[in-house]
Amino acid sequence: MKTKKKRVKLIAFSLVLGLLTMVMVSLPSLACEFTLNYERIEAPIGTVGEIGVRVEKTHRNCTMDDSFDYQFDWKGIQIMGETDWEEIGPQLYEKWFQVSLSSVGEGFFKISKDCSKEGYEEAVLPITVKKEGGVWQLALKGEYPYELQPKIEIEKTFAQPFLNNDVLKVGKVEVKLPFLPQELVEYEEEIELYYYTFQEKALPLLVISSDFFYRFDQYEK
Repeated sequence: MKTKKKRVKLIAFSLVLGLLTMVMVSLPSLACEFTLNYERIEAPIGTVGEIGVRVEKTHRNCTMDDSFDYQFDWKGIQIMGETDWEEIGPQLYEKWFQVSLSSVGEGFFKISKDCSKEGYEEAVLPITVKKEGGVWQLALKGEYPYELQPKIEIEKTFAQPFLNNDVLKVGKVEVKLPFLPQELVEYEEEIELYYYTFQEKALPLLVISSDFFYRFDQYEK
């Protein structure tokens, strides 16, 4: 999937990938040199942090129609927000993604490009999401794990999910999702939905199961 051009509102979070060393890892290429800030990520579900991407353009005359037409794909993580590309040196650009580890198992984060001069190039960050973690376990026990400002009354329901396009029904509660997690498609086990009511309309905050953890509080205003 490609990231949307529209920038999502960033939310405050703490970087808790404590087992990893914050090192920019260079992955050599030809026309563009991709650099990621981790060699790999292995952390519990619900962990939040930042993935940094640097691109050094080794060819001054870029043949791509859009010089920043890079593709981003991922699995096992939720993109909470992203920055614009920023020039930090001659022909050197940087972009940051705010992420939450969302699905148990093996995943990845990938940047790639395909141009007429040098063809296809990519850099891949392996991600392992472990079935443990404070916020995930707290939410499974029935307690919403985040503080919201301003404070609102948070409700929850637990049942098998039903989808109608982007409308999710859990028990008697229906919410319209800002995006559709692929894990919810044809999911047959019970999930827990945290939500709040505004002007008689239920709005989602968090959707979790024993295998995934998706936040929607970043869309609150």
